[in-house]
Amino acid sequence: MPRGGKRPGAGRKPKDRSKQDFFETAEKYLEAVVQGKTSPDAVRVSAARALIRYQEPHKRAPIKSPPPRALQWKESKNTESAVIEDFEQKAAEIRARHARKGTK
Repeated sequence: MPRGGKRPGAGRKPKDRSKQDFFETAEKYLEAVVQGKTSPDAVRVSAARALIRYQEPHKRAPIKSPPPRALQWKESKNTESAVIEDFEQKAAEIRARHARKGTK
């Protein structure tokens, strides 16, 4: 009794891909279709259109953030300058008050 297995000549024959052109990127394939160098295949065109977004990484602006220690130093420096500015303003008011008293 036969148990199955591989039979010579059975199954679907593989497609001959030697006639198809090879393109390195989806963009180059679409460019060749537009220029008429290759005939458009609906499946390949739609696949190329879908893949073209993912061929190259997205270009984003680099974010250069200072290290935490530098951020902390900058914040303390800003706080110090605000305190000094406040002190100088109060000192100027006191000097102005005392200058008026001395002229009387």
